[in-house]
Amino acid sequence: MTVNQNWLDLFKPSAPGEDKKWYEVEPAEGHRFLGEVLQLRNRREILKFIGRGIKTKREIEMILGFIESVAEVHLILLEKAMLIEKVSDEYRSTLLGIAYLENFEDFASK
Repeated sequence: MTVNQNWLDLFKPSAPGEDKKWYEVEPAEGHRFLGEVLQLRNRREILKFIGRGIKTKREIEMILGFIESVAEVHLILLEKAMLIEKVSDEYRSTLLGIAYLENFEDFASK
């Protein structure tokens, strides 16, 4: 079985600093990646917790009960998917993250 290297690159730990964004790789693969990031409830909970505010990684770890390494992986993937962005040592939702919260999260929970 051959694995597409672009697919593997989406999950690299250095993802937030990469030159290419998820939507630049290949549109179908990019949307699949975004869906996979949001598929996990823990990541949706982080996004909801951040909401329209700004939260530190420590706040996210404490409130949601994650150990540091687990929180780090979730935050990297949310950042890679452009749902959150890091500002200094804190995280806030991007316009895409807010759009998800306002348009899809309520719909998905029904």
